[in-house]
Amino acid sequence: MYWANDLIGRSVAWLTLGTVALLAAQVPLRQLPSGMLSTSFNDVGQLIHATVFMVGCVYALRWDAHARVDVFYRGMSERWRAWVDLIGNLLFALPWLGFVGWYSMPIVINAWRDLEIFPDSHVPAFFLLKTMLLVFSVLLGLQVLANTARLIVRLRGSPA
Repeated sequence: MYWANDLIGRSVAWLTLGTVALLAAQVPLRQLPSGMLSTSFNDVGQLIHATVFMVGCVYALRWDAHARVDVFYRGMSERWRAWVDLIGNLLFALPWLGFVGWYSMPIVINAWRDLEIFPDSHVPAFFLLKTMLLVFSVLLGLQVLANTARLIVRLRGSPA
């Protein structure tokens, strides 16, 4: 799973340039008589930004670069950190991701059935934005499972 998240994370990171370009283009486009093009650029920019953010969360977890409140964590031994991470994965991350995936499924199915469009600009891609909820929960869930397996191996005394 690690190689897949690396490939996906590095590929999606390039979309950041597209996000910046689309959102920066809004400023001169607002001067046009119809602000619809600016709104369209904004909607597509939000779609790309959501993709970068949601896939970036998976990539950050893969490299243990995510934000954590480590008042006590930093001072713990490697073994205690592994226990904290394992408990966090099993009691918090996986149930929450299951909840997100389960409840986003009908939203995504309905969005694809109707091929939802963005409400203001009528860009035909709103269903893709909603799909990112499901993609996020699946990819992050797989990464949490991979990390959990690695933690179990480490706690059993085998090299990770």
